[in-house]
Amino acid sequence: MTRTVLNPQAAARAAGFDFRPKDSAAFDKERYAHHWLVDDVLVADQPAVLGGPKKALKTSLAVDLAVSLATGTPFLGAFRVPEPVRVAVLSGESGAASLQETARRVCAAKGVNLSGCDILWQTDLPRLSDPGDRDRLRDGLATAAVRVAVVDPLYLCLLGGLEKASASNLYEVGPLLRDAARACLDAGATPVLVHHATKGAGQKAGGSGPPELDDLAFAGIGEFARQWLLVNRREPYRPGTGSHALNLAVGGSAGHSSHWHLDVQETAGTARGWRVELSAADQTPTVTLSKRVAGAKPSAHPALDQY
Repeated sequence: MTRTVLNPQAAARAAGFDFRPKDSAAFDKERYAHHWLVDDVLVADQPAVLGGPKKALKTSLAVDLAVSLATGTPFLGAFRVPEPVRVAVLSGESGAASLQETARRVCAAKGVNLSGCDILWQTDLPRLSDPGDRDRLRDGLATAAVRVAVVDPLYLCLLGGLEKASASNLYEVGPLLRDAARACLDAGATPVLVHHATKGAGQKAGGSGPPELDDLAFAGIGEFARQWLLVNRREPYRPGTGSHALNLAVGGSAGHSSHWHLDVQETAGTARGWRVELSAADQTPTVTLSKRVAGAKPSAHPALDQY
């Protein structure tokens, strides 16, 4: 099958390294600028990592991000999205039923319909260490004109392909991450990689302060990430409450950096919802976004039933 060359940078890399630097005068004349996909959270064309311990709502937060990007509604009810863009969500862990149910809850909270969201959904993952899969990912994203690609979770798709690597070896994982990011970037899509923290990071959560890049599993992830959204629990989860008290740390090479308290309330059973309260870590909650899925039964949590 003939593969289309996507852009001059991709073509140059395919031909191998070529030493062609700019002198300082030429470099100074260029007009480089950051293009914000989500104000103070996500910049275009820089690889991002959304990470945290297991069962810390990483996939749900990735869905909130995807819906916000696709509809131009604020991320977590607080962070402005300057313009809507097409998003692809490749999620290989939750399954189609759970992913759809989460997406419907998030959409209901934002006052939009899932059917109208400019999001492409897929529940299997490419093997990012397989050059053929990377090429197919790149070509698919380019053909579909995707601007942001969410890959969830990284541990299921980074290793195990044709290019063998050890998760603990920085010098093997680093080039794989670079090539995986290039597959997206060469197609014009900003990659958002959803990734797990180490077991130790999960155990220390709860009064431990904001999460850090060093909490993430695999060698090289922290070094690779140009921007990040990291979560952990401020308090242990109490089963049956549907209440999640989280830390959210946001940062990146564009100079943005912030620490937030994120409180998420989900309802139980058929009345599950998506209510988020976000506040600066040293302030009281200032933003609330909530909605119960239409047609659901009355909630055991009255605060959700007013929406």
